[in-house]
Amino acid sequence: QSKDWFAGECNRKTAEELLQRVNKDGAFLIRHSSAQNSRQPYTLAVLYQQKVYNIPIRFLEETQGYALGKEGKKNEEIFTSLDEMISHHRNNQLLLIDSKSNAKHTAYLTHPARP
Repeated sequence: QSKDWFAGECNRKTAEELLQRVNKDGAFLIRHSSAQNSRQPYTLAVLYQQKVYNIPIRFLEETQGYALGKEGKKNEEIFTSLDEMISHHRNNQLLLIDSKSNAKHTAYLTHPARP
């Protein structure tokens, strides 16, 4: 994973500090999930209006694809690779939901970051 957005074994706090330093809406990285299970191997962290959103990336055994967010959504988009997921959201807005206020925002992935 030699991508410019792949942070690997980077914890949540480090990822958030890294994105805050970039300080641009749409700054993002993918890191190994702290849950570290095969169904949710990665987390997509996105900075928007000074807030970092951590979105779980799920691996779907049955389709061997990746999907964003929590389980149970209808019509979810499935990507064959992390690369495809990132490319898609460089051109198609990503929905960000504030876990405290439930406010919805949308952002493009624009500024890759890594440690």
